[in-house]
Amino acid sequence: MNETWIPIVMFIMLGITVLGYFYWNYQNRTTIMKTVEKAMDQGKELTPELLVQLGAAGNPRIRDMRRGVVFLALGIAGFLCSLFFADETVVNGIRAGTVFPLMLGLGFLIVWKLNRD
Repeated sequence: MNETWIPIVMFIMLGITVLGYFYWNYQNRTTIMKTVEKAMDQGKELTPELLVQLGAAGNPRIRDMRRGVVFLALGIAGFLCSLFFADETVVNGIRAGTVFPLMLGLGFLIVWKLNRD
């Protein structure tokens, strides 16, 4: 197989993964809004506890911590993956690609730490 296909397939799969995440998130929010809308149409009272159960009013501080840990894990996994290759250009490429999730993870963890609410 031609070596040119490797980065092409990698970026296509990365794009499909990102699009899948956004689509799933969109579907989840749409379902929550339909549920809230149906409850309002039926005249039911929307309590803060109900909204928390639906996930519409989750704690952003916990989300920041979770995202930070996930992005840090992705960055560390990418760095560890670079240790298995001998070609210096491949190693440098993988390590350059892992800087982005590492910095995102650190940013989310800093926001999580600074947010005292």
